Amino acid sequence: MRKPKYTREFKEQAVELSYSSDKSVAQLAADLGIATNMLHRWRREYRDGIASNGKRIFPGHGRARDEELKRLRKALHQAEMERDILKKAAAYFAQHAR
Repeated sequence: MRKPKYTREFKEQAVELSYSSDKSVAQLAADLGIATNMLHRWRREYRDGIASNGKRIFPGHGRARDEELKRLRKALHQAEMERDILKKAAAYFAQHAR
């Protein structure tokens, strides 16, 4: 079963409603058709996002993380190639220094 993706607007409205409503978080989550722990997580992300200015609230579905992972893999590949070249160069110079 595929997890539903919720828009940033839906998350923000759900969180704001959870703060302004007289209903409990559990009841509000049930009314919205989402898990209670999900609404608690959204509230925490919302609160943390407001507390640290400049940080995006509800950053998305991992796209930024995937881009960072891709960048890090590319950098690792580059470093491994450079290491291999340096190993070969060291072996060459060690052999010809005798």
